[in-house]
Amino acid sequence: MPYIIGCDIGTTNVKSVAFDTVSGAILASHSESYEMQHPQQDWSEQDPEEIFQAACKTLKKVINACKKDPVGISFSAAMHGVLALDKQGKQLTGLIIWADNRSADVATKLRASVVGKKIYYNNGTPIHAMTPVCKLLWLKKNEPDIYRRAAKFVGVKEYVIYRLTGKFLVDYSIASATGMFNIRELQWDAYTLKKLGLRVEKLPEAVSPYHIEKLPADNPAKLSEGIPLIMGASDGCLANLGSGAITTGSMAVTIGTSAAVRICADKPFSDPLMQTFCYVLDEKIFIIGGPSNNGAVIFEWLMNTFFVKEEYEAVFKEASEIKPGSEGLLFYPYLLGERAPLWSSSVRGGFSGLDITHTRAHFARAVMEGILLNLFSIGKILMTMEEVDTIYANGGFAKSPIWVQMLSDVFGKKVMLNETVETGAVGAAMMGLKALGIVKSFSQLKAFTSVGEKFDSDDAVHQQYDALSQKFIKGAKLMMQHAV
Repeated sequence: MPYIIGCDIGTTNVKSVAFDTVSGAILASHSESYEMQHPQQDWSEQDPEEIFQAACKTLKKVINACKKDPVGISFSAAMHGVLALDKQGKQLTGLIIWADNRSADVATKLRASVVGKKIYYNNGTPIHAMTPVCKLLWLKKNEPDIYRRAAKFVGVKEYVIYRLTGKFLVDYSIASATGMFNIRELQWDAYTLKKLGLRVEKLPEAVSPYHIEKLPADNPAKLSEGIPLIMGASDGCLANLGSGAITTGSMAVTIGTSAAVRICADKPFSDPLMQTFCYVLDEKIFIIGGPSNNGAVIFEWLMNTFFVKEEYEAVFKEASEIKPGSEGLLFYPYLLGERAPLWSSSVRGGFSGLDITHTRAHFARAVMEGILLNLFSIGKILMTMEEVDTIYANGGFAKSPIWVQMLSDVFGKKVMLNETVETGAVGAAMMGLKALGIVKSFSQLKAFTSVGEKFDSDDAVHQQYDALSQKFIKGAKLMMQHAV
């Protein structure tokens, strides 16, 4: 039976999944984990070679399990990474990932400038320390020798493709998350590169997400010669595609380590207040939304700090016994600064409304609610653009029915859970099948986005959360005023 592999290169692991090309059934999967490194305060890096070797290992494991070669391998990857390579393709820096905050001061100044607003309008990526354009400005100022010596600046997917093929290529989707790629012209933005003093030759060639390269015979992964490699897109955009949230009236909410809320559109959009991103899925589909630094990693902090050695589900159940609103205890989840909708690396979170009657269960529920209320503040912005009736939820949090029901109640929308949470790999596989000409339209791949469970919101509870969200937004603005 023919199959295709979706290879999802994430922040904490790479996962390769083999899908039957007709039914979408998962035939095999394998993941390999790796860690972040923090060589200095506010720095977050990874070893790109470690990630490449992990990707190779997952691909070989899956192909061996399927006992024959796939029709193709299509890629999903995390956005916003920057890696400087010399003329021989050797590392001059570590892979500086989205969570790195060293360029926070650069981003703050650029965001407030006329140049920053123009860069955002052209390219759709909000000005923030996560953005490669800010990382490169930091390198130019603080590591001028590296900036000058670098022959190429790439992200993690481009590094993997380079190691497999010897070519420097980037898909439009990943490129659109750099802050240097014009989302209307679908090419590197001349205005931004001029402001950076960066020659276009130092960036990978931008190609369609449907672009195909054949594996050469001497590839270091030791995979069969000629297997088609499909560029694919970014993990955020592919989460929409892989969940089914690319139709009017649908929204994707992802809560993994970080989190995001996204809708799709048929044309680019730049928010006058610079609150949202607009990334390319393909030449005709754009994904508009907002990312949060503070997803399930915040609940993990709670568990490690206050519920050591306890099971997650037991804590979720304890939290579910507390009334919506946590009896006045409100949590602002900005422990890692924040991207959307505040776009501040220095803002910090906290609890308000604490009194002597609150228990640890109140804290657990308040943290769950705070993460969702923050995402709701992003969702409200998006819902002024488009009426939404259905949310497709994915990410690790989707394993908790209690938390998913809370999501439905906070947003006041029905929530669909796909049968698989591997939406990045699913989306990559779907894009690969279209690139290979096996299907002409994503509408032919409904089996890949089948829904396993549905949650309906409680109107009365939603009204409570909607009122609470107003208080939350006002409190967030006060947090911003006190940010250093």
